[in-house]
Amino acid sequence: MKNGRVSQRAADQRALRTFALWMGWAISALTVFLTLYRKANVMNFVQHDSTRITWIILGMFVFGVVVSFVQAMRLTGEWFRAYRIENMVRNKGISGVTMRGGGHMVDRFTDALHLIAERNGRLDIEALVDVEFSAQHRMSQFVGMLGNLMITLGLIGTVLGMTITMNGLHGALGALGIDQELLVDGLRTAMSGMGVAFYTTLMGSVLGGVLLRVFSWITDASVNGLQDLMVRTYLVYASADLEPSDERDIRALDASVVQLNQHMEMLNLAMRASRKEMKGLGKDAAGMHQALKTFAEDDPVRNLTAVHARYALGVRPGVLNRMFARFRD
Repeated sequence: MKNGRVSQRAADQRALRTFALWMGWAISALTVFLTLYRKANVMNFVQHDSTRITWIILGMFVFGVVVSFVQAMRLTGEWFRAYRIENMVRNKGISGVTMRGGGHMVDRFTDALHLIAERNGRLDIEALVDVEFSAQHRMSQFVGMLGNLMITLGLIGTVLGMTITMNGLHGALGALGIDQELLVDGLRTAMSGMGVAFYTTLMGSVLGGVLLRVFSWITDASVNGLQDLMVRTYLVYASADLEPSDERDIRALDASVVQLNQHMEMLNLAMRASRKEMKGLGKDAAGMHQALKTFAEDDPVRNLTAVHARYALGVRPGVLNRMFARFRD
C-alpha cells in the first residue's frame, strides 16, 4: 500500500511536466518581450503606429498565449487523471476503472473501450485514441496557425513600410531645393515607413515565429504523450480484457458478481439497521402500552390516546397493530 502511494505521488509529479514546461517558456517569452521593450523600444512604436499592424500582431500574440495557457492547464488535469487510470488498470484491469464525471478525454476514451468490450466489437485502439484526442490537437494547431499569421502580417508590414518609405523619399526628392519643409516631411515619412517595416518584421518573427510556435509545440507534444500513455496502458495491462474471448466474458461476469456482492452487503447493512430501529419502536410501543394501563377508564387523556391509537392503527401496520390490539383487549 505504501509503495502504491509513493508510485501515485511520483505519477502526480510527472503530470506537472506540461505545466512546468509551459511556465518555463512563458518566463522566457516575458524576458524576450522585456528585452524588446528596453532595447528596441517596441511599445513606444506600437503606441504611435499609424498602420495598426503592430497592434494586430501584439493582440494575436496575447490571444494565442491565453488559449495555450488554458489548454496547458486542461492537459495537466488530463495527465493527473490518466496516471490514476493507469494505476487502476494495472491493479484490476479495465473493469477496475471507476468512472467519474468532469469531461476528461481519458474518461471518454476509457468509456468507449468499455462499450466496445461489452458489445464484443472490433477494436482499433490507435484510431480511437486519435478521434478522442483530436480536439486538443486542433487547438494546438490553432495556436500554431496564429503564429504563422503573425509572420505573414510581419511580411505585409514590411512591404507596407517599404511602400511608405518610397513615397516619403519620392516626396523629399521632389522638394529638394524647392521647399525645405516638404523635404523634412518627406524624410520623416520615409523614416516612419522604415520603422513600420522593421518593427512589424521583428514582432511577427519573434512573437509569432518563435514564441507562439513553441507554445503550440509544448501542448501538441503533451497531447501526443498523453495518447501514448493511454495506448500503452490498455495494450499492456488490459489487452486480455479487450480481445473478444470466453475468458474475458468470465472476467466480466466475475466483476459483475463482485459488484453485486457489494450491493448485497450494503442492503444487508440497511436491513440490520432497519431491524434495530424496529426493535426500538417495539420497546417504545410496549412502554406506551404499560403507561396506558395506568389511566382510569374514564380518564380523558386515555380516551384521547385511544383516538390517536385508532388513527395510528390505520396507517402503521406491524408492531403497532399488535400493540393496539392488546390495548383494545
